[in-house]
Amino acid sequence: MDATPNGWKVFDARTPILTYEYSFGPGTANALAVGIEGGLAVVSPPCRVAGGVFDDLSRYGPVRALMASNAFHYLGLAAWQERFPAALLFAPRQSIGRIERHSKLRGIRPLAEAAQIAGTRVDFTDMPHYRTGEVLVRISSERGLVWYVTDIVLNLPALPPNPIVRVLFGLSGSAPGLKVNNIASLFMVRDKAALKRWFAAELEKAPPAWLIPAHGDIVDCASNQDAVGKLFR
Repeated sequence: MDATPNGWKVFDARTPILTYEYSFGPGTANALAVGIEGGLAVVSPPCRVAGGVFDDLSRYGPVRALMASNAFHYLGLAAWQERFPAALLFAPRQSIGRIERHSKLRGIRPLAEAAQIAGTRVDFTDMPHYRTGEVLVRISSERGLVWYVTDIVLNLPALPPNPIVRVLFGLSGSAPGLKVNNIASLFMVRDKAALKRWFAAELEKAPPAWLIPAHGDIVDCASNQDAVGKLFR
């Protein structure tokens, strides 16, 4: 996979779709930059990054939207808003209050309003059955249908190094490998059984060719059909 000078990985240069791995303290996360109408949307904007990380996106279009993908993936939002003051701010409806309190930002719009600038190739879905909100990003690309998920699905190559988190993830069956995040669902999800049914139905209706998790490695779904199929069975 090609990369920009300051670390964005180019998954698809034409749509475009790029990812950037950043540290938020106890772990790492993958930000997403995706082409929308008139520019780019940056989802889960990376925090504490050098100026070149902002600059690398300029060749793909202006940053038009910044999106906190749930109530906890907002840490880079203020810095990206400062760098791109004209960009609109979005978040899942249930998460807006918490994000505004912690980020000191105002004017964050509900995720549903992002449809006005998403264009025809990108869908930002505010997933149901959540207490804290979470976005499912679906992108039609030349490489097939791509899904970006935040904390509902993980694909960690190994258990986290933090000893407490390591034990929790291991005992809950949340890692390693392609797994449902059973830790986050305890406090983020209102109705876990209903969410699993909804997600399974979405997988059945339009299965992705690629799955980009915010935590872990990109999944080629054709090569991992059994693992993807088992997620919400």
